[in-house]
Amino acid sequence: MKKNILLPVDFSAHSNNAVNYAVDLAIQKGYSIHLYHNYTSASAVFEEETDSIGKRSPIFKADVLIKNLSEQIKSTHVTLEVTTQCERGMITETLPEMATPDRFDFVIMGTKGITNDDSQLIGSTTYVISKKAKIPVLAIPTEASFEQVDKVGLLSNFKEEEVQTVQDFVNIMGKDFELKLMHVHYDHSSENRIEDKLEVWKYKIKKYIGVTNIAIEVDSIQGDIEDLDTVPEVINEMIHTEKIKILLVTRSRKSFFERTFTRSVAKALFSHPLVPIFFTKA
Repeated sequence: MKKNILLPVDFSAHSNNAVNYAVDLAIQKGYSIHLYHNYTSASAVFEEETDSIGKRSPIFKADVLIKNLSEQIKSTHVTLEVTTQCERGMITETLPEMATPDRFDFVIMGTKGITNDDSQLIGSTTYVISKKAKIPVLAIPTEASFEQVDKVGLLSNFKEEEVQTVQDFVNIMGKDFELKLMHVHYDHSSENRIEDKLEVWKYKIKKYIGVTNIAIEVDSIQGDIEDLDTVPEVINEMIHTEKIKILLVTRSRKSFFERTFTRSVAKALFSHPLVPIFFTKA
């Protein structure tokens, strides 16, 4: 059965970049796209349209914009199935209700929206939806473009749900990638023990999911020197050094993500992510 991407749009630059990413992914994988918009004070401005008999009727600005966006996509990708929907309501309430496995396979959205500024971590809307949605959410940074996903990083804190995160990603992207199990710690003396635990994770993922190209990446926080390292800085350095294309994050209770997100130091990682981040709800 063809997979269907739920793609919220607000016609901002951040949103348009996520659209481009989703379109390229959908074309490569043979997926369909559902463009979704909640009316805002700006997008609900009335315009007038003349029908075939010359009668003028009011329409919302967003209805025109989403129709134009759909037609633009289909004009260059004639085989791509694109549907559209505009409705009233708060997107943080309406979209999670739509984002269910019986209707869609995953959500793609920008890390920032039209109302987000640089002071907000990852964009409040994306964060709330990643918490509420019952399907995975792939958050796309403004600078990111779709490319061959050959290296994927999994933030690991030895939670059973992380194996399901890899499975969810494989269901969407397939198995043709190298998986890096990434862990950041403070205690240098525990590195051998951490690597042993990650070896167990490697075995589980190979056995139950079938991803066989797996490597371990462990790094530490230099906490003894003021302002030298933070968790996000170390992770970003790992992403850059290992050429990670997508970062997998499991949002389980008291997970790495939940603890890190509430700390101000997380801004470096989640406000300006280097690569797309794939969230799953355990």
